[in-house]
Amino acid sequence: MASRLRMPENGCMFMQLSLKTRVNLIIAVILTLVVAIGSVLVVHHVRKSVAEETRSALHLAWEMVEASHLQGPLPDEQAAAWRSMLERLGQLRHVRLFILQDERPLPPPPSPALPDVPAWFARLVQPPPAILEQTIPTRQGRGLQVRLVADPADEIAEAWQETRLFLGLILLLAGGCFAALYWVLGRAFQPVDAVLGGLVALEQERYDHRLPQFPQPEWFRIAQAFNHCAGELQQTRADNCRLTRQLLKVEEEERRTLARELHDELGQVLSGIKMLALSIKQQRPAEPTRQAACLIVEQVDHLFETIRAMIHRLRPLMLDDLGLCAALGALADRWRQQRPQVRIQLQCDPGADDFPAGHQIHVYRIVQEALTNAFRHGHPRHVRVRLTVAETPRPRWLHLTIHDDGSGAAIPPLRGRGYGLKGMRERVESLGGRFQVTTAPGRGFTLSIQLPFEEEENDDHPRHACG
Repeated sequence: MASRLRMPENGCMFMQLSLKTRVNLIIAVILTLVVAIGSVLVVHHVRKSVAEETRSALHLAWEMVEASHLQGPLPDEQAAAWRSMLERLGQLRHVRLFILQDERPLPPPPSPALPDVPAWFARLVQPPPAILEQTIPTRQGRGLQVRLVADPADEIAEAWQETRLFLGLILLLAGGCFAALYWVLGRAFQPVDAVLGGLVALEQERYDHRLPQFPQPEWFRIAQAFNHCAGELQQTRADNCRLTRQLLKVEEEERRTLARELHDELGQVLSGIKMLALSIKQQRPAEPTRQAACLIVEQVDHLFETIRAMIHRLRPLMLDDLGLCAALGALADRWRQQRPQVRIQLQCDPGADDFPAGHQIHVYRIVQEALTNAFRHGHPRHVRVRLTVAETPRPRWLHLTIHDDGSGAAIPPLRGRGYGLKGMRERVESLGGRFQVTTAPGRGFTLSIQLPFEEEENDDHPRHACG
């Protein structure tokens, strides 16, 4: 039977996940946020560091240029030397220097070449462009035009190497933390899975299920309470089965006694009355007396038919005289007479007559009630009753299957208002059997029952299955 433990459908998808999954997702989100915030802080720090380093190099080069400017107009013999010295400043890291003379325009600042740095990282940490221009006068000409352009390419490349190492370390730590927490949570939630499995077992009425003894104190107490509850339910089920079996036994004994008394006592009295009426009729009395005798014979015959039907309802005498298969065959024949338009097929294994005599009446009652329900509620065109014996030698099982192609049922039948199926189930469980119902709207109705030939010794808790 499928588990009936369901999450409410009106909740969000996240709340429908298991607790373990939700905790893992929350931890994953928190670690992702930590990594994201750490990455943002690292990028911000790198951007600031690159800007400061570039600005410092640019200001150093600018002070050297400014020192040349303060010396005033340079003579021609010193201009070439100063120009060579300034050009050497262009070899400084993070600074590009351009020197032009006269009216020629200065070239545009170069774009930094970063072949090993991702474009997204370069865009994030690259500082705003910084350009400084100065004119160094000479005694002849318009002077030297000097342009200093900040070039953070080298600094960005170095920052990328450090940042990649740092981010990789953060990701490694976050992944390690998540793996460790996942393992710890998995170990911590193992009792939860065991408890859920135990609740499903109780829902399926497997009261012999027990939880292990957990090492954690809280789960240990929960397991103790669960096992105690399951044990009480198991004992209650066993007591109810024994009580039901005893009540059914008493009921069948009363039915048998009443049937025998009707057959022996009342039958003999009616037979005597009929014989007296026939003897009066044979004496050729007056017409009123003869008509009265004929009326008495007719009424006695009617009472015979009524008593015979009552005896059969109380106790099928054929069951005691000819066995289970013959009694079921007679039952099927009566239904064929009442429902000639329905095909009733009976297949009975001869080994079914070896079923314990005290329990055969229960099999008969189950088939009787199942056929009554089928014709009353399902309106089938074909009913099949099959009775077989399992091949396993010990313990042997009697398999009873009753199938009809009627309308079926739209709700779990055992939860309905009727007591027919519940009564059959109680009979089966009292004998330590297994009971299962398969049905669906428009798919017919199938009743599968398994009964042991003999109960296992010292079995205080009979077996049963869910319907």
